[in-house]
Amino acid sequence: MKPSLGRIVHYRGKHGYQAMRAAIVTVDGHSLDPRGVEDGVIPPLTDEYHVHLWVFTPGEAGGFTEYNVPCGEPFEHQPGQELPPGSWGWPPRV
Repeated sequence: MKPSLGRIVHYRGKHGYQAMRAAIVTVDGHSLDPRGVEDGVIPPLTDEYHVHLWVFTPGEAGGFTEYNVPCGEPFEHQPGQELPPGSWGWPPRV
């Protein structure tokens, strides 16, 4: 399933403890503004499975932006499987 604007995903950090966090898709292939890319305001996306994310974190900051994040798996994330650092995946069904 392709990512879409506003969907909640899981994101594994690429630095430090590489903790799993909740994130929301802020830009997908359909919502990317090409003028923003041309002006250098926003990075491009590599392909239809890369997204820009807002990653939610505990603490004062509340979160941070990650750009051009790849999908860490081809299909739905399964319990017990870990996402590679610096990638997003679908939350497991409960």
